[in-house]
This record gives sequence, C-alpha cells and structure tokens, in this order.
Amino acid sequence: MKSVVVRAHPLRCDIEDVPIPHPGPHEVLIKVIYCSSNPRDWKAPDHLLPGEEINQGNEMSGIVESIGTEVYEFRIGDRVAAAHPMQTANGTYAEYATAPVNTCFLLPPNISLEEGCTVPFALCTAALGFYQRLRIPFPTSPQNAEIQTPLIVYGASSSVGAYTLKLAKLGKFTKIIAVCGNGRSYVESLGVATHFVDYRSGNVVNDLRAALDGEKCYHAVDAVNTGASWNNLVQVIEQQGSRISVYLPRLDYSSIPAGIEIGVVFFGTVHGESTPFHDMKCEEDVDFAYALFRLMGKWLAEGKMSGHPYQVLPNGLASVEHGLQLLKDGKISAQKLIYRVADTPGLNSD
Repeated sequence: MKSVVVRAHPLRCDIEDVPIPHPGPHEVLIKVIYCSSNPRDWKAPDHLLPGEEINQGNEMSGIVESIGTEVYEFRIGDRVAAAHPMQTANGTYAEYATAPVNTCFLLPPNISLEEGCTVPFALCTAALGFYQRLRIPFPTSPQNAEIQTPLIVYGASSSVGAYTLKLAKLGKFTKIIAVCGNGRSYVESLGVATHFVDYRSGNVVNDLRAALDGEKCYHAVDAVNTGASWNNLVQVIEQQGSRISVYLPRLDYSSIPAGIEIGVVFFGTVHGESTPFHDMKCEEDVDFAYALFRLMGKWLAEGKMSGHPYQVLPNGLASVEHGLQLLKDGKISAQKLIYRVADTPGLNSD
C-alpha cells in the first residue's frame, strides 16, 4: 500500500510502498477514505521530535477492514472515524491505518466521511483540555447545570479552539470570550462566544479586561501556544486558583505564575503515554477517551456536535506536503485540510 513519510529541513513528504498493517488485539484496521492534517504533523519532525521520519497522520475516516482478536464493538464494513496514536507506525496518511478501539467511533448515517474525518483527534484534544485539565463539569455530571465563571478561548477559530467552544455550549458560563482574527466569522457562526477580542489589535490584555468588565476569570484555554498568548492570558485571569490549558508540552511555561495551574494537554495520554518533559501519566485519560468517543457518535447524530469546516485538497496523499506547508506558513484559518486517499495519482486501490 501507499504511505506518506513526513520529513523536515526542508519540509517534504515521500510516498512509499509498505505492507498493509495488521491490527493489534484491541485495534481495528481501517481502509482510509479521508485523512486530515493537524499542525503537529509538521511540528513533530521539524522541532518537537527532530530526526524522526514516519507517517505523521493521526486522524481519519473510513471503513473497518479487519478487527483485532479482542475487539467486540466493531464489525468489518463499519463506517468509522478514528485517531491513531502519535509517533507510531501505521499512521493515517496511507491506504490503511490502525486505531485503538478507545479512539474510534461509529459514524452516524447523517454524518459524511468528510465531516467525520475532522472530528476525532481535534475534538478529543479539546475535551482533554476542557474537562480533564480545566476540570469543567462533564455533561453527564449534575454539576454541569451550575453556572461557571467566564471562559477565555485564545485561538478560537483553530480546530481545538472551535471544539472547545462547542463543548462549552454543552455547559453554562457567565461569559465566553473568544480571541481570534480572520476566523471571527466562523467563530460567530457557532453561536457560543459572548465577547470577541482580535489578537491583531495589539491591545489583547486591555481588550480582555474590558470584556471581563470586572468579573473574575479562572478558566482559560490557549489553543495558540505562543509566549505572547499565555503571557496575555495570565495577566487577566486570577493569580490564585486559576487553570490554563496548554497544548504543546515541550514548551517552557515557567513564565506562568506559580498560583496558576498549568494543564498540559498531550494527546498521547489517551493511549497510555506520559506527557513529554512533565512526565504526567494521566492514566484516567485512557478511559476518558473511551467514554468520549462513544458520545461523539451520539452527539453528532443528535446535532449537539458538528465537524470542523474543511477543504479537500486535490490529488490525495500527493497533496499532504502542500497541506503541511500551508499550515506551517500560517495560511490556513478556521479550516481543516483533508485528503481523499482514492484521489492519489497512480493508486491501484479500488
């Protein structure tokens, strides 16, 4: 089968012929119909894990081709969307890829494979930051009916930021402040944010304070993860008892005051990995992901959740390099780049 290896310095992708993988006991093998790109797909080989050249794809939708010996929830032929473990073999930029059952869910009939492809990795990452790190009450908790203090989402038009807003819609907050730029129209269309701050104004701290209008804020999500973003946030949230979710565990967050709890989000914890550098095991994230992925299908079927806006790039796997370069150059806003594997030139798949 065809599989894409992502390399760095310069960023480039090579399509190679490799054997079709076999699922492990608790995995499914998926015939990939659509796969998508996330910013980490270029960041990992570029500077997070330099020198590691593998198939970096982590998000897909498709059809179950075969199942592991211990799998009982899925059947061959099921329409599914799934997240593949990071930095492991058999990534999603390929004709076939594997996924553990705790990060795979059945796509309801009303959701296309294209839309489904935009959901698993990004929604799970957002949910980890929102529920597991900020400790916002989960929708199944009686405490979910309680009104929470203001929430700030920095990078609201990104996939993680947008899914955070969609999750916030399932709860109650006095205010939801979205920090965004070109993607504001999309963020507005979600109907969740009560206030907007344009990060391009150069007055983010003052604008956030104006939006809070004297209210104390204890919850913030930094879906951008630049020094400027979290340093702006820590100037407006309470210095004691606040929590902030961050999504790049290898960065230096020492400038964040000691009284603010840093919730480091690393998707690998849902597959039993520890967070890099911080060495947080977060064993509870494995079962959290299992429960969340079962709810994903239900929420999508009921209209409580939706996928992210997407653009299908032409030429299937041959466009992964172009897509990753667009992400690296910051040319994509409020969109997910996805690829239809069957569009790959020279592919012999049916």
